[in-house]
Amino acid sequence: MAQRCKKLGISCVEWQSRRPPDAAAVVLVTPESAVGEEFATFLNRLRATRQLDRIIIDECHIVLNRQYTFRKQMQQLGKLVAVETQMVMLTATLPPSEEDELFRRMHFERGQVRMFRAPTARSNIAYRVVRVEKERKRQEVEATVLAMVQQKVRKYKSGKIVVYGNSVPKVKGLAEKLKCHAYHHHAVGKASMLEEFMGGKQRVIVATSALGMGVDVPDIRCIVHMDWPFSVLDYAQESGRAGRDGERSEAIMMVQDGEQRAADDKQGRRSSGWCEHTSKA
Repeated sequence: MAQRCKKLGISCVEWQSRRPPDAAAVVLVTPESAVGEEFATFLNRLRATRQLDRIIIDECHIVLNRQYTFRKQMQQLGKLVAVETQMVMLTATLPPSEEDELFRRMHFERGQVRMFRAPTARSNIAYRVVRVEKERKRQEVEATVLAMVQQKVRKYKSGKIVVYGNSVPKVKGLAEKLKCHAYHHHAVGKASMLEEFMGGKQRVIVATSALGMGVDVPDIRCIVHMDWPFSVLDYAQESGRAGRDGERSEAIMMVQDGEQRAADDKQGRRSSGWCEHTSKA
């Protein structure tokens, strides 16, 4: 975002409590800082001097998602309504059934909210589920994923590939075999990892859901899930990293037999029907 603003000639800075950016047109702030006292004081000063135009919250669906415990401050962003300024909430993954709960947590009155919805279907992404026999050991499944990624690297000469896993040890293990970065919340040097990935120095990255939001890399050609995603919304976010330049791309999910039923039971609802076309590995 900062780079895009710079290209457009818009003054943009990242929030630092010790150096409040009074002169900037756009201030980027993390959820952790946004709910803090220093930022609240900054907002009140802008409002008092009529310099505060609006507050924009990107990926606002995370306010509802309990899986993201490492960003629990997202669930406290309703505090910002006290500033009494226009708020813009952005997301590509908020089902209509969750609207009322989002409004409740953000302290919005439905009658005061104006909704804009657009189709979110990604016709340039080919979705595929690869079924893996339950009897196969973890090492065998990992070897299947490894071979698949290597094949995709050859297929897409310059495009990028992201592999998602649900656990840090699994992500680290596969990244070591692929000789690429392992991206997760506690990883050291995440910014440099992303820089190398975006710049093409590293065409493959293995990650947890920590890489599921706020990453806009246009030429990701293939997303591989080696585990069942935490939820349908997580899958929509993560698979949606592919083909953001409009070019044809792929989203592949590896599912061991019986894993879907376990995920259904865990979520307390049927999640079948995600994909009609599957293949055996």
